[in-house]
Amino acid sequence: MSSFVGGETCGYVRAPLAATNDTVVIKVDCSHPTPFPADITSHLGDNVTHLAVRLIHCHTVPVGLFTSVTDILTSVTVASEDAAELLERTFEGLGHVTELRLLGFSSLLNVSRSLFEPLKNIDTLILDRFGRSNVKLSHIGSVIQRLSGTPLKRLVLNDIRNRTKSRYFEDITMQMNDFTLTNASVRKLIISNTPIQYEGSIRRALPHLVCFHGSIRGSQTKKSLPVMWDLTLLSNTLKEFVLRRSNYISPVGRLLNVAADEVRENVFDAIKLYPELWFYFLNRPRAKNCTYELKLKFGTNVSRITVNRVAIFVRTIPKPICFEENNQLEYFDLTRTPLQTTSPASEV
Repeated sequence: MSSFVGGETCGYVRAPLAATNDTVVIKVDCSHPTPFPADITSHLGDNVTHLAVRLIHCHTVPVGLFTSVTDILTSVTVASEDAAELLERTFEGLGHVTELRLLGFSSLLNVSRSLFEPLKNIDTLILDRFGRSNVKLSHIGSVIQRLSGTPLKRLVLNDIRNRTKSRYFEDITMQMNDFTLTNASVRKLIISNTPIQYEGSIRRALPHLVCFHGSIRGSQTKKSLPVMWDLTLLSNTLKEFVLRRSNYISPVGRLLNVAADEVRENVFDAIKLYPELWFYFLNRPRAKNCTYELKLKFGTNVSRITVNRVAIFVRTIPKPICFEENNQLEYFDLTRTPLQTTSPASEV
């Protein structure tokens, strides 16, 4: 993958609880009369930099575990399969930590909006299955927004929505206004293995984004349809774009069995909800031999695009899909993405 992400891929692979060989693992069992001391400092040596805590039978995550840890601790992982509450001062004492991983926590009922406020130096936040059964996406966003003003660079949300418990569109819709961070420079947003849709401008919510890895559900709404176009065509910072249909949805999306001109009105009606994107299309030079008489130009720095298992075309396109000659695109992967078979090839 590209070197611009510092050797990390634009994606996420779940690591074990002890992600490094020098990780110290501590088990806290809240069913015991004295499950833990006032803090866990007594379990740590002076040179510990990576800590993992496994919580067992802890309905409410204990407050005060980390209040006296040393300043050399750089990463903390906390795992739980049954926790229902995360209170305000849970992570007090971790102001110097640069990475926090929360694994599990899928049964949470109550999450304090101030949960992450102590994390003043956080660089990487990984939420894996976090709140997937009961916590609304908007609430998760409001908790993450408390990281405004931190040096957060990498935000990972993996498997954060339980498809079987989502009855309404709002349960599976990520409103980007809910995740807007001010005075922060998030460069990597990774949302994987989660059947959701997006509404609002990702580009505006996270204006420094270099890597976007998105997981998506099958059908789209009028507001969600233009989101990825807004990001890939208008971002001046984005370099790598990855969009995959969630693994929870097994069949590959089918192409619409209509001609491109039949959906043109609906597509451009949706684009009008995003004024800057609408302005972009209004001001593109006309190309009569191309679909919609347009030649697409991606954002200034977009060099890699991967779209897997997502139906992005209709079945019949009488004209080629055209791209500007001066795009910076170096890699274009449409693996398992259905393509039309009755139209001319795309042109550059």
